[in-house]
Amino acid sequence: MLISDLRSDQSPDRVASRGMARFIVTEATGAPGEVGELAIIDALRPALSSRDTVVFWRYPLNTRQGQLREPDLLLLDPEWGVVVIEVKNIPMGQIESIQGYAWRLSFPYFDRSVLEPYDQAKQQARVLIERMRDHPTLSGVPVRALVALPRVTRDEWNSAGQSFLFNDTPLLLGDELTATKFERAVEHTPCVRSGHALDDDTFKALLSAFGTGGSLPVAEVTPRPTPGSGQAHVRRIDLLAKAAQQRREFDLQQEKIAKTIPPGVQRIRGIAGSGKTVLLAQKAANMHLRHPEWDIALVFFCRALYEQMQLQVDHWLRAQSNGQVRYVDARHRIRILHAWGSKDQPGFYRTVAEHLGIEPMNVGHVKSISRGSVSSPTGGVVLSARELLAEADRRGLDVQMFDAVLIDEGQDLVDDDEALKYDGRQAFYWLAYRSLRPVPQEEPLLGEPAEPVEELKRPRRLIWAYDEAQSLDNLTIPEGGKLFGPELHRILNVGVTYRGGIGKSEVMRVCYRTPGPILVAAHALGMGLLRHEGTIARLANKRDWDRIGYKVDGDMRTRGPITITRPPEHSPNLIARLDPSPLIDFQTYSSRAQELEALARNVRYAVEVDGLSLDRQLIICLGRSGDRAIEAVFTALRREGLNVYVAGNQRGNVPPARDWREQNRNGFRLPDHVTVTNVVRAKGNEADLVHVVGLDEVAAQEGSVTMRNQLFVALTRSRGWVHLSGTALPASFEEEVRAVLASGEQITFRLSTAKRNLTDQDDEDDAVSA
Repeated sequence: MLISDLRSDQSPDRVASRGMARFIVTEATGAPGEVGELAIIDALRPALSSRDTVVFWRYPLNTRQGQLREPDLLLLDPEWGVVVIEVKNIPMGQIESIQGYAWRLSFPYFDRSVLEPYDQAKQQARVLIERMRDHPTLSGVPVRALVALPRVTRDEWNSAGQSFLFNDTPLLLGDELTATKFERAVEHTPCVRSGHALDDDTFKALLSAFGTGGSLPVAEVTPRPTPGSGQAHVRRIDLLAKAAQQRREFDLQQEKIAKTIPPGVQRIRGIAGSGKTVLLAQKAANMHLRHPEWDIALVFFCRALYEQMQLQVDHWLRAQSNGQVRYVDARHRIRILHAWGSKDQPGFYRTVAEHLGIEPMNVGHVKSISRGSVSSPTGGVVLSARELLAEADRRGLDVQMFDAVLIDEGQDLVDDDEALKYDGRQAFYWLAYRSLRPVPQEEPLLGEPAEPVEELKRPRRLIWAYDEAQSLDNLTIPEGGKLFGPELHRILNVGVTYRGGIGKSEVMRVCYRTPGPILVAAHALGMGLLRHEGTIARLANKRDWDRIGYKVDGDMRTRGPITITRPPEHSPNLIARLDPSPLIDFQTYSSRAQELEALARNVRYAVEVDGLSLDRQLIICLGRSGDRAIEAVFTALRREGLNVYVAGNQRGNVPPARDWREQNRNGFRLPDHVTVTNVVRAKGNEADLVHVVGLDEVAAQEGSVTMRNQLFVALTRSRGWVHLSGTALPASFEEEVRAVLASGEQITFRLSTAKRNLTDQDDEDDAVSA
């Protein structure tokens, strides 16, 4: 059977689901050279269905000399080890002669008249071997290289052998892609590096080495002796050190998100702690290394994320280029931008405005135009985007300036106010979409007709990630229809995948940051699942709960009891398994002064007994009182002689700065200082121990979705433990909190009418989750 005989409309996900093989297509551009490679992939899906093989198409492989080599196909297999396949989509009649490794062609193949495909595959194999030298456990992994000719049969090849001086090139031919023949071809291929079959641990290490988890930037945990701890006391720093030894398992979905470059829009919905920020930074780095000529914008809402974003992009550029490329080398192409921007630091809106030659708006302009009705940061940036679009269209200006725009914290860049929309669309997202150049393509990707298509309906690389539970100002979920309008959304959302299987929508269910019991408590309190007056927010069906990592027991079509459980594999943080004590310590006090005195004691105890330095701790003040609450916390801690950094200040050990010259809006941490912040600045950041104070502020407005979301965000900043406190809580609210904390990783509740439905319409229609 030739590859051309295979059905091209076969669903890749459906075929692969019958077995264990996993396929990751990194980029599909529609270029003619992809035809043969995709044909091989289509054939390998059923051929490998019974094997635990991971197949990458065009894995980005940078040499230590900074050269990008992309194996057409890279297979990682527990029996075969590493297999490189070089694909040449040429018929037998095009090969004029073969001598050694050199193939002379009767007419050129992509402008080349002489090919050396096996030598090319071996060079890629050697780069892979060089990469594995950094992982001593992989020294015995075998490596093979072979050449695939999907348009040539074995009979054709053997017949031509009478006139050609063939070498011993290992070959995979078009009629040898059944399971049995493919296995035989691989097993008969001589090794570039000899080795043996892999045991489970070695195979996991191999996947980790080539996956995102194996290259994550992880801060080293070095426990130091603490004089105040007794021999029987198990210090939290020691538990963190033990957890840090855990190897991140290969996560197929994270690999797909991080390493793929979609040829159009892509939406990533992920729960808190699922790694959205890390994956977007890695995605931007991958794009730059593959396409250094592209202009890329990595956009986010909270300015306190600037340093983290820059560090992440720099890390992934170095990791994926073998140290040859740094962020400082790429920043003229990768623009890391706060959504709005200011005179001292460009943001996305301001960058686009200056590109168009239009004076950017500031807070004063927003107040004037809205007559004081817009006061939130989200409202300000959305109104500014609306005005910029209107002025650009009035002048007939071309907004296009980027090849890809990636948006983090996407839930904070939509607004409920219909008056702030532009032409029925969310203004900031529409500005981001309009700022993009259409994706060049060989074939239609979005289902449009063959005749010329309206410019704005051409595919553009807008990628946005969000968690609606972290929205602090608005209840709008950034669904495609609400962002782009129903007509354009229908065109953009045709089908669930692009060519080769790159997803248009991904839903991330695994939380790597926050231990399971804390995450369950955050969801239960944030949604009010055990609230006496009924839930605040709800997910409509079992599929919705599954997509954020929960198992559901009970019938959600009735008002009977529902039990949700968080399986350990969806919350792999080991702290919950290592520490048998409750991870959330909840206390109430009769006055704020008592609460803050206890806070100071807890911070000091964590340092002196548990070995958690001040910069491993974070204090979050709930409520809308702003600087007053932070100043009270600052005063209480300084009275105890503790080093304190107020997020957004220029220096440590000073109260919240009101003079702009004493501010650093990007600042969030200082070494050997405990950070004090509000919830807004805490978003996107994390700590081993999080102290959440002022729970009474939530209790006073416990029916408010945004106040519940504040509590959710605060709790999910933790990598390990939480101290939760408040003063004079109403009995019903305190009872709800204690009932949630007593439930652990399993909550039983009854469905009720809720103020907010968290079901995303895109999910209901056609979104997929890996």
